[in-house]
Amino acid sequence: MQNIADMRDFIACLEEMGELKRLEKVALDLEVGALTERAAEKEGPALLFSDFKDYPQGFRVISNVFRTCKRTAPAMGLPTDLNGVDFLYAWRKKLASFMPVAVEQVEGGPIFENQMADHEVDLYKCPTPVWHELDGGPYLGTGCGVITKDPETGRINIGTYRVMIQEKNKVSVKMNMGKHGRLAFERSRAAGKPLPVAISLGQGPSVFLAAQMPLPPDVNEYEFAGFLQGSPVPVVRGAVTGLPLPANAEIVIEGEMPPMRDEEMPREGPFGEWPGYFTDANVGETPVMIVKRVYYRNDPIILGAPPLKPPASYLPIPLGAATLWEQLEKAGVPEVKGVWGFVYGGQPGPFTVISIRQRYAGHSKQALLVAAGARAGAYGGKFVVVVDDDIDITNPHDVIWAIATRCYVRDGIDLIKSVWASVCEPAMPPEERSPRGYTSDRVLIDACRPYRWFDEFPKVNAFSKEFKDAVERKWKL
Repeated sequence: MQNIADMRDFIACLEEMGELKRLEKVALDLEVGALTERAAEKEGPALLFSDFKDYPQGFRVISNVFRTCKRTAPAMGLPTDLNGVDFLYAWRKKLASFMPVAVEQVEGGPIFENQMADHEVDLYKCPTPVWHELDGGPYLGTGCGVITKDPETGRINIGTYRVMIQEKNKVSVKMNMGKHGRLAFERSRAAGKPLPVAISLGQGPSVFLAAQMPLPPDVNEYEFAGFLQGSPVPVVRGAVTGLPLPANAEIVIEGEMPPMRDEEMPREGPFGEWPGYFTDANVGETPVMIVKRVYYRNDPIILGAPPLKPPASYLPIPLGAATLWEQLEKAGVPEVKGVWGFVYGGQPGPFTVISIRQRYAGHSKQALLVAAGARAGAYGGKFVVVVDDDIDITNPHDVIWAIATRCYVRDGIDLIKSVWASVCEPAMPPEERSPRGYTSDRVLIDACRPYRWFDEFPKVNAFSKEFKDAVERKWKL
């Protein structure tokens, strides 16, 4: 399998697969975003944009990179012929074999081919799309990796947060409460100290995928990325922050987040988010990074992964569902046959579906309760559904049929209040929104056949798939 160590390796792989389209002179103001959305809706190719008006020659933007399983698989070390739950199952099996791959500390790298320092820093030289019609400004970071170091534990974290240009040397970074990057910022702010920060804007695909996954706190994203790509990630120490930077990234910005009070934080947003709605502009919620250094390769490539209205997404499947699957089993829930999510941005999201083979009374309720509270399923969750293993959890019609015919409402629906919520929850009343963190409710739906009279439940009025396949082959239907 081809070793994909950086974005250029990945682009070469996509081109070899016939999965890349090159476009020139496309307008950054909305056209790049609209083409990205249309390509995602059609499950079309990755798009590599270049030759932007009024921008330096050579700067490029790539988007719609991970929209299909076929394109995502090489970045994860998986076969390219898998889809749906089969892909997720293969991913879960790989997760089960996880062994951290230590970084390779190097003295230099392609990232240092060019740089802007101090007063030279001008982020407006980077071609930055306005991704959605009502966005509050240009978002340089959508497929980025925000690198921080926890001031108490020393732990390095890489997270994907949206990054909006505020001034030529200033960006706002939407790190929400409870996220690891935000925890590091809050600890620095409490101590009255700035938080060193670096942001990678075109890292290798394995680093990006690691950055946006709900990994446990003790798992280093660089070491996880090394596991994905099958080789150590080369890192170099940042001159301004001392943070480990991906040595073969396309662009890295380096600086610090001052310990601002909430009322000092500037307006951020609106922005089109993964539930399919624009979040409101906010004031007093979003930390600011002062950029002191910009490093970039010759002809750099910015990775764009803007959230889109479902079912379009920057990822082909809810990869975080594999993590939730693992967390369910580690919590003692047996016979989990699959986990899926609809309306997702890589996570199980607000509509999570779990398939089980029931083994005892209360088994289905156990699965629901664990899923609602597990880290991989809690953030951004809303509806959690459990179904029997005869239901295709990737097919919304099958899932709705199970809810409509197997859920006895009086016994099958529960409500849990005040669970960790996403700031992107569009239905949350304005008076309940708080910059100190959001909570919302969860609906738990048991759409399994009742265990106590499982054998007496009416039989499904349909031939088996195997018999229908055989008859279809026989008669060449």
